[in-house]
Amino acid sequence: TIHLHLCICLFMADLVFLVGISQTEPEGGCRFVAGLLHFFFLGVMTWMLLEGVQLYRMVVLVFNATIRPLYLYLFGYGIPLAIVVLSAIIRPKGYGTKQHCWLSLKDGLIWSFFGPVCFIVILNVFFFIITVWRLAQKFATLNPDLSKLHKIRAFTVTAVAQMCILGLMWVFGAFLFDKGMTVVEYIFTILNSLQGVLVFVMHCLLSKQVRDEYVQFLSCICTPQKKRYSDFSSTNPSSSQSQGSRSGQHTGESQI
Repeated sequence: TIHLHLCICLFMADLVFLVGISQTEPEGGCRFVAGLLHFFFLGVMTWMLLEGVQLYRMVVLVFNATIRPLYLYLFGYGIPLAIVVLSAIIRPKGYGTKQHCWLSLKDGLIWSFFGPVCFIVILNVFFFIITVWRLAQKFATLNPDLSKLHKIRAFTVTAVAQMCILGLMWVFGAFLFDKGMTVVEYIFTILNSLQGVLVFVMHCLLSKQVRDEYVQFLSCICTPQKKRYSDFSSTNPSSSQSQGSRSGQHTGESQI
């Protein structure tokens, strides 16, 4: 769930950025684009924070590691929406400039974005340090549930890498719209594109479960309809029941 909504926010932010960042006319449309960018980029950061919190709960707290989806949605989308609405009420003219459809750098409105970003990065550094430390302790002991630990370690490595790329990206993003910053623009674009590459490699190419789903999907497309029907009719009921019982289990891993 968390990875899904993080990817949705990242996709929407990049899409709006590519399509609308330079569309400064009309003024109202430019302000709307700036507000969307503000919301979706903050959404990326809040869902990344939720990822750090969930990993912390899974490794450190262990028990009751799941978070109710309603709370995830309220935090992941509610916090960015509240920040954007308050910023628009306080400084409505700070959305959109004559050069770009982004937050104004002159009246301090930009800190309604960089302030939460800095706070989230600091919090995630704290969560990840404790998570990595506890993971190292668990691997040092004779733990029978090594498969689960390996999954959590993979989640943690991905989350730390995402945080590093996002944090570094917005260090350069702070100077993105200054004049004569072509090199910074290239670095920002490269780091931004690495987010999607990282998610695809870590959660698709390196995930056996996702690879198996791809293989099953492709086999369903390539297999004739009659053969699929015969395979379905000959399926063992007991195996389907066991699969249903396994799919009904709700753990902290499924939320990440």
